[in-house]
Amino acid sequence: MHYSRAFTLIELMVTVAVLAVVISLAAPSFSNMLQENRLSALTNELQGTLQLARSEAVKRRASITVCRSNEDQSACDDGTDWAGGWMMLDGTEVLKVWDPIQGVVVTGPNAGITFRSNGMASAQNWTVTHSACSGEQKRTLTVSATGSTTLTKGSCS
Repeated sequence: MHYSRAFTLIELMVTVAVLAVVISLAAPSFSNMLQENRLSALTNELQGTLQLARSEAVKRRASITVCRSNEDQSACDDGTDWAGGWMMLDGTEVLKVWDPIQGVVVTGPNAGITFRSNGMASAQNWTVTHSACSGEQKRTLTVSATGSTTLTKGSCS
């Protein structure tokens, strides 16, 4: 008697059907995880910007400003929508520029924040959310009067 060691067409179809069901169950949670990671990365980038500005202010013994940038990224622009990018300035000298972000809502202070030469600043808040925010996808970044930053995670509602 001769035995065959291959899959039948029915076994292959059942395997593909089971795989399709498993993937359809996993896909929504995967996209949610991608949104969470994107928000965390962006919030960490903003927090790093503020910490860098504070350290530059102390190092240079000068006031350093972080503000939202205008469209050509050459000067500060008033407004609370920071998704268009932001920049760090020493007086009028542009030290660093961050590019615009798509699909994320970043809300910050209208005129930016200025770190003084002793590292202190006026207290300010930023919120970072996904454009289709759901659940615990809101991040709040707070700068205290001493210039230190704290990050909290909250609900979108």
